[in-house]
Amino acid sequence: MQAGKIKSGLMAGRLGLTLLALVAVCAGTTGLLMEAAVASEVMFMVVGAMAIFGLYCLWTMYLALGRGRSLHREVTLLREMEDSYSLASAIEDRDGDIVYANNRFRDWFPEKDHGLVGAIAGGLTGDPSVTPDDLIKLRMQSLKGNGGRAELSSVLPGSKGPRWFDISSFPLKDGLIAWHIREATERRRQIERAGDRLALLSRALDRAPFGIVVTDEDLTVREANMAFRHILDDQPAAGRNFLTLVIEEDQKLVQAYLDSCRKEVSTPLEGIDIRLAGVPDRTITMSAVQTTSGGEGGFLLHLLDVTERKRLEMQFAQSQKMQAVGQLAGGVAHDFNNMLTAIIGFCDLLLQRHQAGDSSFADAMQIKQNANRAAGLIRQLLAFSRQQTVRPRILNVSDILAELSILLRRLLGERIDLELIHGRDLGPIKMDQVQLEQVIINLAVNARDAMPSGGRLIIQTDNFSAKRPYQLRGETMPVGDYVMLSIADTGEGISRDDLDRIFEPFFTTKEVGEGTGLGLSMVFGSIRQAGGFVVAHSDGPGRGATFNIYLKRVAEEEMATVQDKEVERSVSDDTGGGNILLVEDEDAVRLFAARALRSKGYKVLEARTGEAAVEIIDEGEQTFDLLVTDMVMPRVDGATLIRHVRKVLPDLPVVCISGYTQDSVAKEVAELPNVHFLPKPFSLKQLATRVKDALDQQTDSQKTGNTSGPDL
Repeated sequence: MQAGKIKSGLMAGRLGLTLLALVAVCAGTTGLLMEAAVASEVMFMVVGAMAIFGLYCLWTMYLALGRGRSLHREVTLLREMEDSYSLASAIEDRDGDIVYANNRFRDWFPEKDHGLVGAIAGGLTGDPSVTPDDLIKLRMQSLKGNGGRAELSSVLPGSKGPRWFDISSFPLKDGLIAWHIREATERRRQIERAGDRLALLSRALDRAPFGIVVTDEDLTVREANMAFRHILDDQPAAGRNFLTLVIEEDQKLVQAYLDSCRKEVSTPLEGIDIRLAGVPDRTITMSAVQTTSGGEGGFLLHLLDVTERKRLEMQFAQSQKMQAVGQLAGGVAHDFNNMLTAIIGFCDLLLQRHQAGDSSFADAMQIKQNANRAAGLIRQLLAFSRQQTVRPRILNVSDILAELSILLRRLLGERIDLELIHGRDLGPIKMDQVQLEQVIINLAVNARDAMPSGGRLIIQTDNFSAKRPYQLRGETMPVGDYVMLSIADTGEGISRDDLDRIFEPFFTTKEVGEGTGLGLSMVFGSIRQAGGFVVAHSDGPGRGATFNIYLKRVAEEEMATVQDKEVERSVSDDTGGGNILLVEDEDAVRLFAARALRSKGYKVLEARTGEAAVEIIDEGEQTFDLLVTDMVMPRVDGATLIRHVRKVLPDLPVVCISGYTQDSVAKEVAELPNVHFLPKPFSLKQLATRVKDALDQQTDSQKTGNTSGPDL
């Protein structure tokens, strides 16, 4: 528009100059005519009009020249501004030649002999004759009136890396095509860095140690990482509704939790424990956060397999409970063992006066067997709380069952049939015998209580080889060879909820006063302490229950090297002679022990307290061959008494008797030689044997001139 006005003004100026020239000629002619007196008024008017119009044309030309100079300045400013931009601009005609290019374009693409596209190609590839396909497509689209855009890279020799250009073209009038080129290297690098960060984040999330699941609003799984797939044992998850991956019992819990998450968007809720379908033996802690992506709602779920943690927590809780039980048992163990010693001891004295066929003999045996069971119970409780050391031995389960069969039949009664099925070539195991016997008795008694109307108890043994690790209710049984002991009944069965808690201390389904809740927890503790596993199974109430025990089988090569630490010295003749000082503050125990030793031929002097024993020793009126003393007594205890006696009689052998653990006694007298230990409760034979051994060892040491340390 402005250029047209300038062009019109210039043409008017040229016309004005022509008219002025004509005016000058006419003026000269008019002068001649006036001299000749032939001038006319009309000629004067024409010449005046031409002069005025000429002046107007000159004025128009003047204005046009001013506008031209202004436009030139504007165009110059526009070019300077365009050159200062980071944008390279150029225009080509129909033939592809450059009709306009700013400085940026000429710097980036200096080639001039191959047209605009060739210049760009030369700047990208280094060879203007090699045109990228995308450039050809852009030009063709612009020629068709559409225009386009592409992003191309340039890798020239000596460059540090690819150089990227954002190239766009669009058509102009008269077949012209405008090109705009912007360098996109930094933006491209930012995109690549963002892509690298996103890929790194994606790999990190996929390899996270906990499961991550992304769902939509309808809980359809869109994404799931590797950890979650591992939790599902590689079951497919994408595209499935998340609730279908959860066991039916927990689906309502999950739905209610997610509904709460919708309401509490700003505050994350504490996770919940769920179980997944296909892997119901695992406990999964799930937490959720509501998300919005692309205007669509959904959930980001975090799932952590806490099965092992829950198992450890349960074990820790059980250990604390059993420690409390052990502390309680340790506090009363001394008193219980004193009473049991008296019961067992007087039963032995009673049995000496009756023949095996007498009815009184059987009654006395029942009393003694149940007293031994009570002693085993106290010993187990102390072992659980680590107050007594377990003494594992090489055992044959079939032999143990054979020894217990008579006792088991009496415990079960006439209304329950006992069936023993022994496996062939049963391997040996290594376990504390008293603990194994107590395990079998506890399970048999529980089975009896579950069959009040009678039934059948089946105890079966067999060899079992685990070819792969087995999950046994939170426990993982490793690969190996085992001896399986199965105890099954036809009783009332166990509910699913009770199966999860059945081995917890103090948990019982019996009425108040009928059960302590310690029997099965002690079974569990004994088996685990022996390195074995125990699992309970029941199809539900009224369908019986089965307890399967797996004990590690001892290898044949180990059998050749394992020495039984519990083998006692067999003494064919437990009678003897000599003077014994017996110190015991419990009257019943002292009375039994004195009668038992006198019945074996010894002379016994009794002392009720440690102080009385010190006075007897200090008086020196009698000589003694052996000191038998209780370790726990008021004022002067056993350890103090032994140290005092050794000052007077340094070679006197000592037998320590105590209702506490052997380990605690050993700490008190560990530095004293020729000291023997006899734990309560003990039988007549055990007392006589230990006394005989102590005296015989003293005699042997006197012959050789050696003294031995504590025989504990």
